[in-house]
Amino acid sequence: MKREKKEKAPKPKKEKAPKPKKEKKPKKGKKGAAPELENPEEGVVETGKKSKKKKLLIILLPVLVLAVGAAVFFFVVRPRLGGEKTEEPPPPPEPVELPLMYTMGETEVHALPVWGESTVYLEEQEVPLVENVEKEDTGDAETEDAETEEEPPVPTAVTYRYEGLSSPGTLASVYTTLMTLDDVGFSQVDEELTRIKEPEELAVEAGSVHLAKNAPEDGKAMSIQLEWTEEICTVTVDLVDGRVKNPPEPTSPMGPMGMSADQIIDYMQSLNPSVLGLEGSTMEGYDLLMQEGSVLIDGNPCVRVNAYRINSQTGTNEIGGNYFLSLDGTHLYRLDVASNSVTELDLPQ
Repeated sequence: MKREKKEKAPKPKKEKAPKPKKEKKPKKGKKGAAPELENPEEGVVETGKKSKKKKLLIILLPVLVLAVGAAVFFFVVRPRLGGEKTEEPPPPPEPVELPLMYTMGETEVHALPVWGESTVYLEEQEVPLVENVEKEDTGDAETEDAETEEEPPVPTAVTYRYEGLSSPGTLASVYTTLMTLDDVGFSQVDEELTRIKEPEELAVEAGSVHLAKNAPEDGKAMSIQLEWTEEICTVTVDLVDGRVKNPPEPTSPMGPMGMSADQIIDYMQSLNPSVLGLEGSTMEGYDLLMQEGSVLIDGNPCVRVNAYRINSQTGTNEIGGNYFLSLDGTHLYRLDVASNSVTELDLPQ
């Protein structure tokens, strides 16, 4: 029997993996020519861009130099030449606690009576300028250096600025009244620390007042200066050189008490006739006769002086007026003979 040949099943073909493509190498360019490069998006410059970049750098180089030079001028050179400087504004001052007492040297006095309604700041005092006085050359360099390096005096005053007051002028007036009481002892004074006998009433809207009192320290006085507007009030306290003093006594044109008869007559002759209630422009048309003795009028010792007018028609003297002049020349009275009363007249200042 013939054996039948079994047909073999065909074997599956193995699939071959695809071979990776070989990258093409860039062709060598000709000498002197820039090679062409791929992938310009990855930061590689294409042919011909390199020379353009060099030209751009050459153009920008002078601009860069000018910019650096301008910066050096504005930020280094110009400030040294005294150019404009932009200074930052100083920070606002910090408020301080309301002072209850002011200190001047070894003494404390009551402060402005304010309770919780005001904000108080301290103000810096200006340093007084020291004038340079030219002195003769002594040849001693060390002495001259010591004189030129003299430090300016340090201010001792303290200034308080009160803000938020309802009526600074009224408060300053009340404080002035309290400080000028007899038991406190301050007085209103002028710039020379002379007491003001009849001070004017303080203004409410805006004004100033200077109070002072002699300090325990020799040659010193306690000074309080107040200045105010409708919004703020500043108080400057200090211990200053000098003493508080009374104003000088007014002096009479006639001189001190006990003047001579000639001085009395001369003074009466120097007055305008209108002061005495007489006619005429000068006293040359009147004869003056002083009587002996003196009388007291309002506590002032006075002498009597009679004024006679010469009658041009008769050539006789006619009484013009009878007067009493105090011996210190500060009071002048006219006598009414009929009623035996006197009236004080205004003397020229």
